[in-house]
Amino acid sequence: MPDKPPYVAFFDLDETLLSVNSGRVFWDYCMQHGIYSAAEIGFISFALFKFLVGFDETEDFIRNWAKCFKGWSETRMRSITTDLFEQKIQHLIRTAAQNEIKEHHSRGARTVILSASTPFVCEPVKNFLGMHEVLCTDLELKDGAFTGALGGPYVFGEQKLLSALRYADEHGFDLSNSYYYGDAHTDRFVMEAVGNPVCVTPDRKLRAHAQNMNWKIVEW
Repeated sequence: MPDKPPYVAFFDLDETLLSVNSGRVFWDYCMQHGIYSAAEIGFISFALFKFLVGFDETEDFIRNWAKCFKGWSETRMRSITTDLFEQKIQHLIRTAAQNEIKEHHSRGARTVILSASTPFVCEPVKNFLGMHEVLCTDLELKDGAFTGALGGPYVFGEQKLLSALRYADEHGFDLSNSYYYGDAHTDRFVMEAVGNPVCVTPDRKLRAHAQNMNWKIVEW
């Protein structure tokens, strides 16, 4: 039997492994290629407006966004996101992130993407970087097509911590010697639970919190 990895290093995707938010890249790609229908564009735009003015929370927006995929086949989504990765996303992976993952692998560690994004975006990044697993937000499928609902919890904020805790428990990892790399204030829940939090070019709120907590800050 191979030796058990000494620890796990969790990495956020958007603006951590990637230099941008993958949701924006996906939206731009769909608009440029005429993938969204006029009705879908209108629905998403209204949902975004409600979120930006504070009427809806982040999860409300994501659940509305998921409704736009109702009836899409999984095959169609994989075709779109495969091309999206090859044309756009692979070029947005930060060199510093690649180097950090290589360093963890040299120590025998497990590396895991922990993200609010979907597996259709996360999995190609995981495979490209040679990472081990993905914990992210699923879209519900039935008979090969999306139902318009999420397929599980929205892996964001405190739910990221629950996902990390469950993973560590299932695989026998101690979070006190594990890592989490993130960029946003909402990532603080996981950062407070791991022994090695790393703030990657953090937003203003996370930077201030990190300085108070004496957490490591890197500029990628």
